Amino acid sequence: MGKIAVLGLGESLRLFGGDMVAIGVNDIWSKYKSDYVVCLDAKSRFDQKRLDIIESCAPIKFYSQLRCWENKRTYEEIYLQIAYPKYVCQLDTDKLPKSLCSPFVAAAIAYKYFKADEIHLFGVDMVDHPLLKGENLDKIILHFSNFNASLKQKGVKLVVHGNGVLQNVLQ
Repeated sequence: MGKIAVLGLGESLRLFGGDMVAIGVNDIWSKYKSDYVVCLDAKSRFDQKRLDIIESCAPIKFYSQLRCWENKRTYEEIYLQIAYPKYVCQLDTDKLPKSLCSPFVAAAIAYKYFKADEIHLFGVDMVDHPLLKGENLDKIILHFSNFNASLKQKGVKLVVHGNGVLQNVLQ
């Protein structure tokens, strides 16, 4: 399909020009009305303001592995692999690889569902997220690194925009 943008909520989201099909995460509609939305967290993880944004967004598809979101008109259930990609990221299974952050699964959707040959990450900085630090951040970096290696074997390019923690790891 070409280029697909994955939109997180970090600072580098401002670099996105709107010139690609976009898969955003969680309450991305507070900043950009993405074509698709991925939400992996239960409703209870969001404060009321963020939850209202997620509840009212109207993307082409709303992807989640959680049935609590099935009331969304465009809900599509996704299925995640059981294990995290510690050494290799399996791309050719019927389930999506997973990590501790939604943009990772959104990137996997870009590859698997949209057949992207370039996946561009905007707003996936992981520099000021309260939960993405220490051991969790180390795991996410490893997951993205393994995912990137698997994508390269398939001829797919993963491009990180901005100056977040993945910039040096994946380039």
